[in-house]
Amino acid sequence: MTAITHSTWVFTCKACTVIRNTLVAIWCGIIAMGEVAGRSRAAAELHRQGYHEEAKALMLELKKLRGEV
Repeated sequence: MTAITHSTWVFTCKACTVIRNTLVAIWCGIIAMGEVAGRSRAAAELHRQGYHEEAKALMLELKKLRGEV
């Protein structure tokens, strides 16, 4: 019995790799910006409703995730 082998064909050039990595970095930045905006809006709404400690905890958690604390 013979084994089926898998051969990987690499057709990408260095410029394509740089473009791909740049687009991935931009996409990750967009996701991070959306998460920060969402957390900020949630904290603002909690504060408006009178949940001051919860809003503060939410923003401190965001700083901890960023590594600012």
